[in-house]
Amino acid sequence: MTEAERRLYQFLLLVDAAAIIVSMVAGPLRHTAAAVGAGASAALISVCLIIYGLYFWARR
Repeated sequence: MTEAERRLYQFLLLVDAAAIIVSMVAGPLRHTAAAVGAGASAALISVCLIIYGLYFWARR
């Protein structure tokens, strides 16, 4: 994994964590659309990070 890929991976992890926190906070505050949108975004980013991580691990 190159340095640029590593930084992008870390950035996406931070964005994923932020989306999860937004979803967890917006849900109880009755902001349903924001909670669902942030949750879906977090799920999509998580799946992509897992797939890329497995791809890199298998390539190693």
